[in-house]
Amino acid sequence: MRAVVTISSLMILIREYLYRFGNKLNCLGAVFCPRPKRLCLWVLGGLLATGLVCNQASAAIPSGLPQTSNIPTGRWYTSDHSAVIQISPCGQNLCGQIVGIRLAHPGDPMPKDWQGQPQCGLIILQTQPERDSAGDISWVGSVLDPRNGNVYHATISLNADGKLLLHGYLGLPIFGQTQIWARFHGHMHRDCKISAADDAPVNGGD
Repeated sequence: MRAVVTISSLMILIREYLYRFGNKLNCLGAVFCPRPKRLCLWVLGGLLATGLVCNQASAAIPSGLPQTSNIPTGRWYTSDHSAVIQISPCGQNLCGQIVGIRLAHPGDPMPKDWQGQPQCGLIILQTQPERDSAGDISWVGSVLDPRNGNVYHATISLNADGKLLLHGYLGLPIFGQTQIWARFHGHMHRDCKISAADDAPVNGGD
């Protein structure tokens, strides 16, 4: 008997598999393929060969971002203000990239990921839109911990105050934790370094 999974679940499985082997993913429409793309196609083919079947009843999302005001794009301070994440469209999905890092001391080296590569520029968040029975859109995907390479299921949304809610979990959502991210309107640097002086809004923010 074939296992039936949704398109969202299948994509999460693929992303988690690739993350654990240290590949940086690129958002290309509804399919994420790293370099080399041959590996991505091999993994996808392998998963399909095991009997995983996409549920055709899933509501299709048209190409491009859905027409909704609840799209959490922009620059966001993480809950502990240690990093700034740029959330941008990637096809019909949203990707989050590290663009700012606050060091504990000015002379400290920039942090590396679990593979010894710079965290600056690393894509750690990837989500895709899903519609519920009421037609509302939520953003569901995965989040990567750059310190150890662990990947968690994730959902992101905006609350009534315009802040971003990131809920990360393993298994069931009830066992996860929610972080609150605030918008970052300060000054950015090409080397990703940020300080308290960079927190001041620039030209009224973005």
